[in-house]
Amino acid sequence: MDETQLERPLRTAVAFLDKHEYRYAIIGGIALSRWGIVRATYDVDIKVLVPDTNYDAIRTALRTAFPKRARPGIPENPLIVDVMVGDVIVDFLLAIPGYEELIIERAAEASFGDWSAWICSAEDLIIQKAVSGRGKDWLDVEALLVEQYGKLEQAYVEEWLTQFSAALENPDILITYQRLLARAKALH
Repeated sequence: MDETQLERPLRTAVAFLDKHEYRYAIIGGIALSRWGIVRATYDVDIKVLVPDTNYDAIRTALRTAFPKRARPGIPENPLIVDVMVGDVIVDFLLAIPGYEELIIERAAEASFGDWSAWICSAEDLIIQKAVSGRGKDWLDVEALLVEQYGKLEQAYVEEWLTQFSAALENPDILITYQRLLARAKALH
């Protein structure tokens, strides 16, 4: 699916968040495209700040507005509200206090023609994908490092990846990132 097919569901989700004054940042494939990396994506991923950490209230509001679950056969994750908007899956990922709040605070407003939305920073997209650690996420990290080379706050990325590597007892997160950064540097 290309971004034009995702625009209406994305616009509907953003309109709901804006109307209710929920702060958010679009992440995932749509954010990638805004930072210069085009790849197929089939869903919309939005990180949402939870006012007063009242997770029940925001889950209820989202389920009321978008009653059709995207994955009804899978047990619900308390931090993900998966819905169908038209024929597109929209995942509202509820932010937990700490780093995930920064994702939303650091988001940049992006234009989508006659409307705009908040997109997570390239740095935070790299951090999220590195911590996720799936093969396709590392490909995205490498592409972002090449595309955004010289524009990134490297100290910010490395500080958070150092913390996540330690907290998750997974030094490969930082090691793999540094290897990909060196490859990006060699290309420039």
